[in-house]
Amino acid sequence: MKIKDFKFNLIKKDTQTLISAYRWPLVIVSVLMGFLIFIMNVFFAGAIYGHQFNSSMKDKLGVYIYINDAVAQDEKQIFTLKEDLEAKGLRVQYSSQQDALGFVEKRVPDLTTTLKKYQLKNPLPSTLYIMYNDQEQFTSMKTLLEKNKNLILNMNDLSENAIKTQEKRVLNIINLSNFMQSFGYLVVLVMLAAVIGFAIFFLNAIFSHFKRDIQAKKLLGATAHQIAQPFLQVIFKTLLFAFIIAVLLLVATTLPLEHYLQVLFNFSLLNHISTVIFELLATGIIEIGMIMLILMVVSYCYVLRLHKQLK
Repeated sequence: MKIKDFKFNLIKKDTQTLISAYRWPLVIVSVLMGFLIFIMNVFFAGAIYGHQFNSSMKDKLGVYIYINDAVAQDEKQIFTLKEDLEAKGLRVQYSSQQDALGFVEKRVPDLTTTLKKYQLKNPLPSTLYIMYNDQEQFTSMKTLLEKNKNLILNMNDLSENAIKTQEKRVLNIINLSNFMQSFGYLVVLVMLAAVIGFAIFFLNAIFSHFKRDIQAKKLLGATAHQIAQPFLQVIFKTLLFAFIIAVLLLVATTLPLEHYLQVLFNFSLLNHISTVIFELLATGIIEIGMIMLILMVVSYCYVLRLHKQLK
């Protein structure tokens, strides 16, 4: 037991010596690696959520139907039409005039007050957003809407050309999203290679600086594990500090964005992050574990090479 304690204390002492000798370089390296990890994960998140965005765009392909103001006062007809559309397998979202006004008012504050001031009625129509999956569903939708055209203000928007234009627009958005995903994954790979390369370079510099100490330990009978362990502990602490820096950068960028996203898109970035906090922590642990595994292999290869040179 005493021998184990002695070995542990020796490794701990060597680790403290390394940290003392490279205190400021370690801080600088941690900050730089933290920045790289932050950028890498921003692009990684963008690439991951790009898939969800594409699926959402495909699922929400549809048309807006504006309801006649006279009919809008009697919501029974609207709900009957909605039920008939849903019976044909179509997905339908209904927004009343008040819903539409509330949505616009999030972007144009005090709109209701202004309308009341000038004694104006709500100019926004009630809407049905009808989503379809294929040409067959579109044809069924159009047939049913033509039977109820007295309810609808924009029947002209249901022409084949209008639908093809919308489909082309959605396809262009999806193609752009696919390009951004590919670019995001490329940046992630480059950033990951940069972090690992940076860590290997720094680890190699420390090994070179303490080469004589390593050789002396070898002559005294130290194992490869005992020699490499202090260096790995220093790198692990550096990566841990870098991860904390990345988290702080995430918080620092989230807080200013929160207000603008809330006002412009009614989207709370803080709430979204809180729902995926465990995924973020898991990603960080996996990244640090993967980098440490690579650095462990590099460290042992370096120490074993020195062992062979001393034989």
